Amino acid sequence: MRRISYTAPCKKSLMIYLLTCVIAAGIIAGAVYQSRLSPSPSLLIHQYSAPVYGCSLSGYAIKGLLLNVLLLFIAFSLGFFALGQPFGLLLLFYKGFGTGSAASILYYSYGLKAVAKVMILTLPKALGLYTVFILAVRELIRASGYTLACWYGKERSDEKSPALKLYIIKYLVLVFIAMLISACDAAVNLLYVRLS
Repeated sequence: MRRISYTAPCKKSLMIYLLTCVIAAGIIAGAVYQSRLSPSPSLLIHQYSAPVYGCSLSGYAIKGLLLNVLLLFIAFSLGFFALGQPFGLLLLFYKGFGTGSAASILYYSYGLKAVAKVMILTLPKALGLYTVFILAVRELIRASGYTLACWYGKERSDEKSPALKLYIIKYLVLVFIAMLISACDAAVNLLYVRLS
């Protein structure tokens, strides 16, 4: 008989809350790091969430998309490791770190005028990507837990195939959503540049 595992809604919401706290810690750390230790913007730190420096808007959007797809692929791959959960949390921390760094760059460059730029250019993209990465890391934690259970013989091997297909489909959907977010972000940035 096939066993069905059920996660109570309160446990799901608690996990999402905890993953959101990891992102919040990353935002604070990124803002402090950028304002205190690194005045020059770094693309790998702010993850293409800060103002465009030295490249076209389309190139900037494509590089940002490729970085997010790479990070999603890393999250997907970590799900196959029994001890992938801590690295998933580090991935979320990194995403938050980038937004905190980008906001700090904007405030450093524009002062109080940066509030509008952060609200229009940084925040919507960040919230969309946070949703994608929280879902990705949640799936990573589930898959990693399943792998750990297989190590101890608590799961049957014939149950792995349908779970793997569903896991792959979920990540493909998340990549597609990340592509939409990047396209919308590029359109908003282009419109903002033309209007300002």
